[in-house]
Amino acid sequence: MQNTDFIIDDVTYTFKQADFFKANKYLKKLTALLKGCFSLDGNKSGFDIGQLASNIGSEQFAEIEKFILDYVTAVDENGKKVLFQKPQESGEFFNNHRSHYYQVIIEGLKFHFLAFLPSGIASKLSTANLETVAETVI
Repeated sequence: MQNTDFIIDDVTYTFKQADFFKANKYLKKLTALLKGCFSLDGNKSGFDIGQLASNIGSEQFAEIEKFILDYVTAVDENGKKVLFQKPQESGEFFNNHRSHYYQVIIEGLKFHFLAFLPSGIASKLSTANLETVAETVI
């Protein structure tokens, strides 16, 4: 997987692939956060949005957010390049683009972690449903 661009409101975000072992480390942290969010009862499966919401504010999720931001840059509507590894620059940018933050995090989750799924499964997942869940929680 190479770099991928994602555009929101004339801002281009470029996601850069992380090293396999580093991404795998954060995938394990993410998997631990999702533990308890899924249920299976016979042929029915469920997802506990409340459980997910309680994990979003955790230190572990903050680590995953930081990981995602370490591997994304933006070019804003004025052509200025933004490096999210710099906390002050990141804070100033998201003060002006608040609605972008969780969209960037969700795209980063998909970019970094869907490739770990066995071949064919990622294409069967509805990432639109993941976004709907995230929007409901946030």
